[in-house]
Amino acid sequence: MLVADASTYRNLALRRPAYHSSCHDYNLTAQLVTDGIKDSHLPDWVATWAGFRGELPKPEREFFLDHNAVSVVDLRGPRPWVQVQLGGGARVPEIDRVDVLLIAPRTLKPEDLAVAVLVSDDGREWKELGKVTNPKPVPVIGYPAGFPQPGQRFRSSIPLRSASQSRFYRIELEAVNAPPFAFFLEWQVCEVGFFHQSQRVEIGGPYSFTSAWMSAGLGEEWVYVDLGARCEFDRVVLYWIARAAEGSLQVSDDAQNWRDIQPLPVGTGNTDDLRLAQAVQGRYVRVLMQRPTSPHGYILSEMEVYGRGGFVAQPKPAPAARPDGRLDLAGGAWRLQRHSLVNADGATLSKVGFQDQEWVIATVPGTALSSYLNIGAIPDPNYGDNQLLISDSFFYADFWYRNEFTAPTLTEGQRVWLNFDGINWKADVFLNGEKLGRIKVDSYAAASTSPGACSLAAETRWLSASRRMTPPEA
Repeated sequence: MLVADASTYRNLALRRPAYHSSCHDYNLTAQLVTDGIKDSHLPDWVATWAGFRGELPKPEREFFLDHNAVSVVDLRGPRPWVQVQLGGGARVPEIDRVDVLLIAPRTLKPEDLAVAVLVSDDGREWKELGKVTNPKPVPVIGYPAGFPQPGQRFRSSIPLRSASQSRFYRIELEAVNAPPFAFFLEWQVCEVGFFHQSQRVEIGGPYSFTSAWMSAGLGEEWVYVDLGARCEFDRVVLYWIARAAEGSLQVSDDAQNWRDIQPLPVGTGNTDDLRLAQAVQGRYVRVLMQRPTSPHGYILSEMEVYGRGGFVAQPKPAPAARPDGRLDLAGGAWRLQRHSLVNADGATLSKVGFQDQEWVIATVPGTALSSYLNIGAIPDPNYGDNQLLISDSFFYADFWYRNEFTAPTLTEGQRVWLNFDGINWKADVFLNGEKLGRIKVDSYAAASTSPGACSLAAETRWLSASRRMTPPEA
């Protein structure tokens, strides 16, 4: 639950809902500028093209990279192609094989087909590294009737002549011996998979996490944070990866009418520590950006607003033990943290007294997303387009859940059982420094424990499905 705190000087923006004018994809969203994580390296991102259509818009950008064979890209002509740019990142992955799942024109036979892979460092000069002909047909079981017809669906595995670390890959489909203007030929690319030494190299999607918002454009853009109430603040700190060359810091009471506080400083550093000459009051704080310094647009890792006011999260009281001795572990001391932010192992985490004060107060039973919603860290995803402000890659992760409780006193001949009624999706469970085992979805688990102070930790595993989370119900 959230309670007012008007006296503590703190970062008022930490884990508060943030909003953006645009974002490059569904990972690099405004949520990440208030998550408390500061990154300094360029995030990974992709851009894709489809022949005559040009660059694909964000909703379709990863259709042929998303492991979903029924989200397809339509193509036409005798030699259509799709193209991927691997942007940003600390390093470019090494690729030695590309697999392609496609639906060919109905009039073509396997011997009429060829699939080639071309690479480039700049998107202009291309080099062919692999080509196969006469691809293997694959069954159409599981597809809707008529989509596609038997004999239309093909899978090609194209080994490259040499491993590549290129920024651009083009997959070119060819109708062998077709006339050059045969635009009546209709194709669909279902999936393109990249591999290195037989291991899938994930391109796009939520698989690479960098805590930063990235704009979709190069013009005027903005990010703002909702402090939850009218607050007084005197310092704002911005942690850039690709900074604005021109812009301003603004404040508002309604997120509609904004007034300037001061211009953004002109500089080349990655941190702007803006100490205001006079304290400012307002509920919403916005960074307005009007000109970028980078061809990638604006990339902001973290935004801190220091002052007094707003709300802080507090746990609900733990339920009292029932007359029969049963102790429900909902509420109380449950906390959670993203796995990437935890350095200790399960045995250490599950010992009494482990310091978890900086962790997020958890809602149990509930998902990780529910916990972040209940502490006021994200907008309500059930309202409007708010779900698009929540980062896929942040929640595509394992999370640690932790609790401390006092086990009931036993009389002679009694035993205490620790029961999990459900786990979403699966978890490794530790109690008092010892691993109890692993629980998988739809399974029931129970463990014997002794009376007295106990510490429980469970590391939940991500669920590989569209847009949502994981953790335990206890």
